[in-house]
Amino acid sequence: MRELKVGNIKWISLLKPDADEIRELGGQFPQIHPLVLEELLTPTIRPRVENYDHHLYMVLHFPRFVPGFEKSIANEIDFILMQDVVITVQYDSIPVLEDFWHECEEEEIAKERYGKTPIHLLYYLLRQFFATAVRELDQIQEEIDLLEEKVFTGQAKEILEDITFLKRDILDFRRALKPQHLTLESLTHQGTVLYGEKSKPFLADLLGEYLKAWNLLETHKETLDALYDTNRQLIAAKTNEVMRVFATLAFITFIPTAVANIYGMNIENLPFVDQANSFWIVLSFMGLATLLVYLALKWRKLI
Repeated sequence: MRELKVGNIKWISLLKPDADEIRELGGQFPQIHPLVLEELLTPTIRPRVENYDHHLYMVLHFPRFVPGFEKSIANEIDFILMQDVVITVQYDSIPVLEDFWHECEEEEIAKERYGKTPIHLLYYLLRQFFATAVRELDQIQEEIDLLEEKVFTGQAKEILEDITFLKRDILDFRRALKPQHLTLESLTHQGTVLYGEKSKPFLADLLGEYLKAWNLLETHKETLDALYDTNRQLIAAKTNEVMRVFATLAFITFIPTAVANIYGMNIENLPFVDQANSFWIVLSFMGLATLLVYLALKWRKLI
């Protein structure tokens, strides 16, 4: 457990708290509901915000792309907001939160700006998370643009795996961000009840920051879905073209193949067998039949 004085606010941060730290936290702040203390021992799957009269308890998940892991993971942060105290609980090391902590620790201007009320501290911290999410979505946009160029330059089959990885990345982002909408809407109401009408513009702006990230994510999803469908159609068109060529070749060579098989039978009285130039006669017939079939297909515009 670590503590930091940010202006008028005390910020307490816990990383992977054990039972002893939770008991210490409960002893220091007896107004925290026992159910909340119990919740802090383990991560929570569902984001939510709850009002316990003297404090707010909120759970949020933020996606974070892990380089080399080829996917995004969701980092959970639990918040307890009181009149002049903000408590954050995390279950993994989160770079965004660590950077914000050091900024508040070292810069007096940050302390004055962020430390007016718990809502101010929460507002600027969550803005950092949403800004980071938008930057990661911008990186995804760059990858989508590169894939789009490859799709229309004849590399459709090679990038199918890359598109699949990006779709999984988008899915991970959606899984983390989508439940936050109702949570932030509830925070706007519950926070206004606890901290007054002056806090409402900040809480409403948080919802706006969320919608900015969500709309960008939805745009990426629609673009990637369209790119995936286009890529699949191009692959299907190329496959159909190859199959059409093979079918045409099989049809063209059917007659000469049939003639060759017939003359390969060990039977008597086959036409032209007794002729001196029987080989060239049969070969000429096969060539003529092949040419006629080819011209017929060409006339019908089948090749």
